[in-house]
Amino acid sequence: MATEPGVVRRPTASRNLVYLLLAALALLPLLAFGLGPLTSDSFSLRGPGGPILAFSAGVLSFVSPCVLPIVPIYITHLSGASIENGKIVADRRVTFAHALAFVGGLSLVFIVLGTSAGLLGSYFLRDNQRDLEQIAGVFLIAMGLLMVPSYGRASPMKAGLLLLGLTGFYFFLANVADLRATADHPADRTGLLFLGAAMLLAWLRFAGYVQLPFLQRTWEIDVAKNRQVGYTRSALIGGAFALGWTPCVGPVLGSILGLALTTSASTADTFTATYLLVAYSAGFSIPFLITGLALSDVTAFFRKIQRYTPIIETASAVMLIGLGLLLWYGRITGLNELFSFADFNQGL
Repeated sequence: MATEPGVVRRPTASRNLVYLLLAALALLPLLAFGLGPLTSDSFSLRGPGGPILAFSAGVLSFVSPCVLPIVPIYITHLSGASIENGKIVADRRVTFAHALAFVGGLSLVFIVLGTSAGLLGSYFLRDNQRDLEQIAGVFLIAMGLLMVPSYGRASPMKAGLLLLGLTGFYFFLANVADLRATADHPADRTGLLFLGAAMLLAWLRFAGYVQLPFLQRTWEIDVAKNRQVGYTRSALIGGAFALGWTPCVGPVLGSILGLALTTSASTADTFTATYLLVAYSAGFSIPFLITGLALSDVTAFFRKIQRYTPIIETASAVMLIGLGLLLWYGRITGLNELFSFADFNQGL
């Protein structure tokens, strides 16, 4: 239920119970493997302790250069998903439902890609992963452009500030996507042109010069009127991210993928790899759900930043466009270099 104006909603007893449960699931692997005596050799993946080991590796992978890049994208998306009819709606259930949808989409695609060879006896999905990545990229770019709020031509100051921000974002994406000239390769002029065109189109839509009526009539994506569409969007964003994202492969995940990515493996090995990947995905989902739960509880903060709704809405849309562009270029993993300082997996 949405928060009434002037009323500060505090977590209920059931809410606190969820917090405690998620915190316990996150802390136990940290205490056992991070601070305690357990290591990746303490359990056999094929034994009854295999899911525990896989789950723990998933939890600890949150603080790694391969998972941390998802966090700002995730938080920005959840903030944008809380906007309805131009206002921030501090509805805990809605925000947490978006968190579940995002993590669910990411986990589902990650598991399907990881187990398709063993379960289907085919490398079709993995062989065509690059094509699927580009299709998802185009989809997210178009969705992001539709989400850019149009404020007309009455606010040249806002339009000028966004143009300045998009210019900086252009150079940031050009570096992450490795499009600029280096000692090893010349500049990708086509890629830079496409990147510039996407940024320009986003600005033209914000400034009110471009309305994109064709896409609006064809896709009919109106999150403000249809929350179910919004949840689907969150799941699609998580799934699209998984197409171009790869977690840091430690000893545990490497062994699981070794079982999953071979068509010659026995049926038992294939299903073992499948439920271990489910356990691993459940593990790295826990910190994201805690983040989503905490974000859904800061209702007072949401009310204070109500006047910044256009900025949040625009940032969420531009983030989506940037994510789509990185998927198109196949450079989602380029974000990992920004988080190379983090590497806390304790050998898992």
